[in-house]
Amino acid sequence: MFYVKNKTNVDKKLIIYLKGEINSLTASEVEKEILSIINDENYDQLILNLEDITYISSAGLRVVLRLKQSHKNFSIEDASSSVYDVFQMTGFTNIMDVKKSLVKIDVTGCEIIGEGYFSIVYRLDKDTIVKAYRKDTDIKEVERELGMAKKAFILGIPTAISFDIVKVNDKLGVRFEMLDSVSLRDLFRDNPDKFDELLDKYINLMKIINKTESNSNDLPNAKERWIFKLNEIKNDFEEIEFKKLSKMLNSIPNRNTFVHGDCHFKNIMSQNDDLLLIDMDTLSVGHPIFELAAGLFIPYVAFEEDSPGNCESFLGVKKELAYKIYSEGITKYLNNSDESLKDKIKIVGYIHLLWWNSVNEPDNLVRHNGVLKRLKELIKKYDDLDLGI
Repeated sequence: MFYVKNKTNVDKKLIIYLKGEINSLTASEVEKEILSIINDENYDQLILNLEDITYISSAGLRVVLRLKQSHKNFSIEDASSSVYDVFQMTGFTNIMDVKKSLVKIDVTGCEIIGEGYFSIVYRLDKDTIVKAYRKDTDIKEVERELGMAKKAFILGIPTAISFDIVKVNDKLGVRFEMLDSVSLRDLFRDNPDKFDELLDKYINLMKIINKTESNSNDLPNAKERWIFKLNEIKNDFEEIEFKKLSKMLNSIPNRNTFVHGDCHFKNIMSQNDDLLLIDMDTLSVGHPIFELAAGLFIPYVAFEEDSPGNCESFLGVKKELAYKIYSEGITKYLNNSDESLKDKIKIVGYIHLLWWNSVNEPDNLVRHNGVLKRLKELIKKYDDLDLGI
């Protein structure tokens, strides 16, 4: 065969890898080669991989169209930019799934400037950073995250806008233009004399997020997320405890304002003295208590409680600095130093952390038992989660 490079058929997903050009001179032979393969295969899904196709003409498009018409589950993957543009200009992207080939990036030797549970952020050069996902992530989820980031940016939330989705080794990534930027974590760590100034900017960013109303109906509801999490860990509680927690969560006022959901300082870059968010996959809408629990209490305090050294290993700062950011940050956000308000934020945080541990580290009984014990003690002290905001 001259135009078929290879084929794979795994779980009835038949992928045919083509090479060369598909034009008026070659289209007929290309089609014959494809048909000779599919006639001998047992499959439910047909994919044409066009990574090594350098050109496609109208004759080639007619071959693709006939395949689309004869296959309910048909798609194109790894089309080069020039080939993808042909599909887009001719309207093919409106009638079938066409995926563009992703630029491959090598991050070997690159500086790590941010690191989270699900992703690592590398500096590629003076002008560019890339967020690389740790696990296999569906490209639709990445596109969804970027779409949410753009919506938030339009509404006034300072968000770094990516310019393309890339491949980092065998995982997906997102490339951002970030001129002379530095993570907020590094600023806190390296400039102790500017702590108050940095904290003011940090908390102001959180307030901007939490005061901005969403005009989208497709964002998750933070309170519904927490109610789901509580139901998932229901067996950890006595019935009276569970009912009380359910009542407390349900009493939290509904709001249509943004909750970032993971607003710790490693997800924030400083560029020209402006703070920009670079991670939006946890975006939802709801009351600020969910932001304060997930963005301040959990990363800076809760993980450290049962995993001593977590602040240094994950956040990259001393425990004392992390605790100070949390404690003074909460006071500054609420304009109130009442410890009972921090306790209520802890309740919300512990519900999430108990659920997170059950999903991601179910064998970590030290954290499970420690969080559960502290949460049960707090349940006895309060009847609501009102922060007065």
